[in-house]
Amino acid sequence: MRPMVDRRALVWGVAVLVALPALALLLVVAADLIPDRLVMSKMHTEILEGKLDDDSYSVGNAGGTVDGHSECKRMTIGLGAPPGMNDFESAIWSPTLGSCETAVPKIRGWADGDGLARSYYYFRYWHGSAVVLRPSVAVFGVSGTRLVAAGVLAGAAIALALGLARRVGRSSAALFLAPLLLTTDYIDLPGALVHAIGMIVTVGGAVAILRYLRSDSPVGTYAVTAFVLGGAFNFFADLTNPDAAWALVVAVSAVTAAGAGPIGSMAKRTTAAAGGWIIGFAWMWLSKWVVASFVVGYSTVRDVVRFQAEERLAGDTAGMGDSRLAGLRSAWDEWLNEPLIPLLVPLLLVAAAVVMWRRRDLGATWQRRVVLCAPAVIPFVWHLVMRQHTFVHGWFTYRSFAVAFGIVLLAATARLPTTEPSNIDDEDNTGQTPVVPDNTGQTPVVSVVDQAR
Repeated sequence: MRPMVDRRALVWGVAVLVALPALALLLVVAADLIPDRLVMSKMHTEILEGKLDDDSYSVGNAGGTVDGHSECKRMTIGLGAPPGMNDFESAIWSPTLGSCETAVPKIRGWADGDGLARSYYYFRYWHGSAVVLRPSVAVFGVSGTRLVAAGVLAGAAIALALGLARRVGRSSAALFLAPLLLTTDYIDLPGALVHAIGMIVTVGGAVAILRYLRSDSPVGTYAVTAFVLGGAFNFFADLTNPDAAWALVVAVSAVTAAGAGPIGSMAKRTTAAAGGWIIGFAWMWLSKWVVASFVVGYSTVRDVVRFQAEERLAGDTAGMGDSRLAGLRSAWDEWLNEPLIPLLVPLLLVAAAVVMWRRRDLGATWQRRVVLCAPAVIPFVWHLVMRQHTFVHGWFTYRSFAVAFGIVLLAATARLPTTEPSNIDDEDNTGQTPVVPDNTGQTPVVSVVDQAR
């Protein structure tokens, strides 16, 4: 009789539960050990060269807002710690020079011999972005770090395209990526490095699922993998489009699980990924608050977290009104105002219809496509729940709708298994893989598991 719980996955789950916060703490302390002067001297040089200024927001090449405000706050994490605060305490308290309006003058003053004081403590987040930004800025400077981010973003998009193409076909992969690359500020993300890091983690998580999970991997493996990816996103990216990352991980998990056997097997693995991701995201956040309570003080952490939670979930902002749909409408309008939307959306819908017609003989059961399409709902629910946050930050939270649109196009056109295999049990790991005839009429194509493995 098969056990109710996959013991191996359970052991791995418990190990990961403990290991993720421990690793996070180690990384942020290591980042804080980098001498502040190395980071500040590079930033000061770029200030003198006019490459970094005190404007917190600017307009990017795609016409959207470039968020220097958040970038300066994350780029100066660890700077301005008071005398006597050690690196461990600094890593937990997370002092920051604040937005560009305050950070740039403070760095100028430091270069002139003035003392450097924090603007405030930012201990609500892990700020794993500092693990990337502090060493990168210290070595390459801000401009060099932007170039590195641009290269990684391009590489991540290519890797995702190739991974999806192997699973569901080139046309479906292109249809999925087009909204993200062409109806958002993807090309401008290196100008706001914290957003670039968030998108790299988002796309990288999807690539990891496609590369390392098999259709017949146990349900627990899907859950644990998604848990790690959810925790990693929280660590590195804070609240830069977490719903997009969540939806994308669940969608590629559904793609991967599509050949697991009966529709129930696909649904179980997809649901496990959905639950694993959000639990990992929440656990990583909670673990920072727990660690901070020992250093900052329980009452201080409790009061700050409670205030911010109430503000983000139900706070009042000028122009928002009482509507629960305020955040959703704000971000939705931002997406519809993207310059390529009027042209690209109809073209993509027509292209999807053509692909669906060409693959009409390869259509999977409609239930499989529903499961694959379901993650597109995540951004809409997130925008409803996080009403105030998505209203205030609609100029970047809209990216999630581009991901949702891509998921819908993917679900409609993906080359998926056409039958319900009866010889593969729900937890069978025999490695048998259903095959799908190619629409060219040539050799059947393995639709789910890469034969190269």
